[in-house]
Amino acid sequence: MTGATPDVAGPYRRLFAEPVLRRLAAADVCARLPQGMTSLTLLLLAAQHAAMAVAGLVLAGYTLGAAVTAPVRGRLADRHGLFPVATVCGTGYAVALLGLLACSLARGPAGLLVAAATAAGLLTPPLSPGVRSLWAIYTGAGLRQAAFALDAAVFDLCYLTGPVLASALAAGLAPAAALGLVLVLTAAAVAAVHGRGPERASRDGGDGGSVWGPLRSVALRRLLITAALTNVALAATEVALTAVTRDHHALWASGPLLAGVAAGSIAGSLLLGARASDAGAHRRLPRLLGGYAIGLALLTAASLYPPLLALAAPLAGLCLGPALATLFSATASAAPHGSGTEAQAWINSIMNGGAAGGAALAGLTASTPVLGLALAAGAAAAAMASAALTRPASQQ
Repeated sequence: MTGATPDVAGPYRRLFAEPVLRRLAAADVCARLPQGMTSLTLLLLAAQHAAMAVAGLVLAGYTLGAAVTAPVRGRLADRHGLFPVATVCGTGYAVALLGLLACSLARGPAGLLVAAATAAGLLTPPLSPGVRSLWAIYTGAGLRQAAFALDAAVFDLCYLTGPVLASALAAGLAPAAALGLVLVLTAAAVAAVHGRGPERASRDGGDGGSVWGPLRSVALRRLLITAALTNVALAATEVALTAVTRDHHALWASGPLLAGVAAGSIAGSLLLGARASDAGAHRRLPRLLGGYAIGLALLTAASLYPPLLALAAPLAGLCLGPALATLFSATASAAPHGSGTEAQAWINSIMNGGAAGGAALAGLTASTPVLGLALAAGAAAAAMASAALTRPASQQ
């Protein structure tokens, strides 16, 4: 019986046995936590002395700036090394955010606040896509899926804890304290990718010069569609669940329900990392997205009797984390040699676009939240169909 029990912790022990991989894990956490903090931090920072409408424009400018230049920053990291590009971008990023802080404290004009936030977005260091690219380079046989599963779990955990940490610092001290932690963690992530190993790996090879870069891969282009649809489902779920709780005069429950989805996602990610092999991501991804669609369908049904939502929320997230981990792993495999960071950056950008679209569509159906949840389930099913049409790069 003992021999039949999977060793859940085994792959993670092997990951942390290597100094380079421990450094990448530290970089992953330090890069992800600021991402979970930044949205709320910028809103609170701008809203100190400006209207919420202005604060919303500040966040929109930052988000749009980050999405627009992500592939460019990824390509630069592939060509010149992650550490030097992250250092240059990080310096400009810090200057722009400190300028935003100064402008806010001085009650500067709205246009200047938005411009500073947009500049910060344009210069966001390419740390998350860069670290995922390095995971793909440095993990050997049997460990790549565990690395991406760990990355997906860290993603969920940081997006759970980041807003709580940002609000606690802003309320207990000042919004500037939350911003200071964002900058310190970003600097720590940049420092963690410094060194002979990661820097050499980032420079190894090089895309060579195609204008299209990694987008010349048919498999990657199809994965972008899958990624966008997956995040349409995720964002629509967040908005629709919040609308459900509002309709039942229990808005306080929105946080715990979304945390339940994230908890299921984390559990699924870590279990996948212990059980899944590196091979067969193109076959596993449609199955996982199908499981995610089923989980969201159950969540939709549970919304008709809200007490069941507490049980359905973790089930809805159970296949999400594994699907994201497999998606990032498949992206690494589909990226042409030397363009891993840019490929992961394209995934980031398209997922941000999908999230914006999902939130907007669910907002339009907020008066009937069950339709928003059904939309999320439909988007997940469409993502499954898209993934089923994607062949591995070796078969292109």
